[in-house]
Amino acid sequence: MRVTRLLLTGLTLWAMGRPVQAQAAATPSAGAVPVTMEYYYRIKWGSVEEFKRLYAKNHAPLLREMETLGFIKSVRVEEPFTHLAGGPRWDLRVTIVFRDAAAAISDPEWDRLWGVARNRLYRDAARFDAEEAARFALLEDHWDVVVNEVRIP
Repeated sequence: MRVTRLLLTGLTLWAMGRPVQAQAAATPSAGAVPVTMEYYYRIKWGSVEEFKRLYAKNHAPLLREMETLGFIKSVRVEEPFTHLAGGPRWDLRVTIVFRDAAAAISDPEWDRLWGVARNRLYRDAARFDAEEAARFALLEDHWDVVVNEVRIP
């Protein structure tokens, strides 16, 4: 199990274009390489506005907290201007630029501070959990993509 986790972490870091040793040494200081993740949401027909309402109420404030703490450099939320075909259809895309790979996938301090922020912002944990469950119940599909900028001369 531990070997599998290490292998997956190594492959993820390799796929991000940085050696594992260099990434492990990265800190929030100068030299950290930002990581961009795109989160795609395909929402059940007729439920997009409710999903966006719950996202804005419960998830976006936590992302703003993590941005204030320096884990996130930017957050952008977009929806397509036109309708997409069924297979590739997505209704909402959230692009987050993280400080570095650790902030994007494995920083224990992220988990701790996310929990602190959640407890401070949402004192009624049962209600928060129920609303998040309702938000996820509105999904048909969800996927995440790590993206790299490509410079073509």
